[in-house]
Amino acid sequence: MLKRILAIAGLAFALAGCAQWQAIEQKVSTVANAISGATVNPQAVLVASNIFDGLEVTATNYLRLVKCNGTTPVCRDPVATRAIIPAIRSGRVARNNLQQFFKDHPGQLGPAGLYDALQKSIGTLQSVFAQYQIGGAS
Repeated sequence: MLKRILAIAGLAFALAGCAQWQAIEQKVSTVANAISGATVNPQAVLVASNIFDGLEVTATNYLRLVKCNGTTPVCRDPVATRAIIPAIRSGRVARNNLQQFFKDHPGQLGPAGLYDALQKSIGTLQSVFAQYQIGGAS
């Protein structure tokens, strides 16, 4: 997205004078900062990470069950499995990247995109758990 904005700005530079270029450059810089500057605080990430960790344990235990075949009273549904696995994978990536960011940049705000991805995974897992009554969810 940022490359596209800069390409447009470059085209504008080719067509505009120097004074106009500075105004265009400032506008592009403002837009780029707004797009990339969305942040989240470490406390929110910690809470979301802890929630995800608990859901991950429940999901892992569920995925260890035998696949439902009609004769087993306690089993895992293949449809739930297809929703759980990608949610866990994307949640792990988001959580791990957020935690690494805060280790590398102590005291700073983290990227909201990763936080949003983590929240999406949490929401998906909670929804699947409620739908399939996994882990006592109802």
